[in-house]
Amino acid sequence: MVDTSLSKKKDPDQPEISLPTLKSQRTKMGKSEDSEKKKKIKDVEISVPIVYGNAAFWLGKKASEYQSHKWTVYVRGATNEDLSVVVKRAVFQLHSSFNNPTRVVESAPFELSESGWGEFEIAITLFFHNDVSEKPLNL
Repeated sequence: MVDTSLSKKKDPDQPEISLPTLKSQRTKMGKSEDSEKKKKIKDVEISVPIVYGNAAFWLGKKASEYQSHKWTVYVRGATNEDLSVVVKRAVFQLHSSFNNPTRVVESAPFELSESGWGEFEIAITLFFHNDVSEKPLNL
């Protein structure tokens, strides 16, 4: 889960950035098959390091009381590589006070930007392409 920590600011002119979290997904590939020149290799384990986190910016004194911060939550490759090779979609579960609190991002970049006024946790679930892993990963 990602904490959007919008209310804990020391200097209002500095962006609030949470420290990214590094996670690695290990998975075994399926059975060997030949289909249209693609081969699945049996019992091969791959590891894809990912980073997830958030950044928030105070919009200043002229911002509305309920839209005081602009924030982004993200899932990225550890060295900025394209995750769409392995990740099919990312689901971000926002606080229930948001319109459409379950947000689905189906292509890279796997990130979501919004505005708001408070802090809350965001649950992130990654779904992988079928040839990578059938099980989703909850962050």
